[in-house]
Amino acid sequence: MKKYITLVALFFSAVAYAQPDDVEYYTDSRVKNSRWSLALDLYPNYTDRRLINNEVPAGGGYDLENDEATGSFQLNYGVDVFYALGSAFDIGLGFGYAQGRYTVENAAFYQDRVDTAFGDVETEVSMLSIPLKLNFNTAITEILDLEVVPTVELNLVNRYEQRFSPVNEADFTRDLSDNVQSTNWSVGIALGGTFNISDDWGIIVRGNIKYMLNPLIEINDYPRETLISYGLVTGLKYKF
Repeated sequence: MKKYITLVALFFSAVAYAQPDDVEYYTDSRVKNSRWSLALDLYPNYTDRRLINNEVPAGGGYDLENDEATGSFQLNYGVDVFYALGSAFDIGLGFGYAQGRYTVENAAFYQDRVDTAFGDVETEVSMLSIPLKLNFNTAITEILDLEVVPTVELNLVNRYEQRFSPVNEADFTRDLSDNVQSTNWSVGIALGGTFNISDDWGIIVRGNIKYMLNPLIEINDYPRETLISYGLVTGLKYKF
């Protein structure tokens, strides 16, 4: 019996000797259980004009028939708040600011004139955007999460201006903001991923494309113009 007691005493002595002096105990208060995340986005995108139908009437003082538009690069921005519904599915709501600019070359202008002038028409559009996003994601490595993000976006268009540059005449600008459909819708999709640089922070890099569903101006004898944008989504993501 004494032999067994001696062996038990030696065992607990060895365990006590092997236990390190600076033991750190983790509590539930230090484990992140939040499903929320915040994303700050920049959109370096190329924006161009598209027509809903092939018929381009002569209206609004311009004859744009058979003329192609040339788009331009814009830097838009926004912020998104996401909630994780599952391990690979997040839903988010955002708020942002977007622009568009495109030029129709060699257009005819005839409003309030006895003759017809020819020149370039540059259109500038701006809007506030409220996107609803679904984020389907999967972890490829400990650093990279692959993501597919379809989006439905409410656009609140607040500016539509056209600058006409006639040949051998002074430029002039028309403000048609009062004629735009202030409420508009777009759909889009982004493919890419988030590079996790820490437990809290990530860098977002995705390719994206977005198409406006409704015409910017819906009046008689005016081109039914919409916008198409494509480029990158870059930004920072923070997990609460």
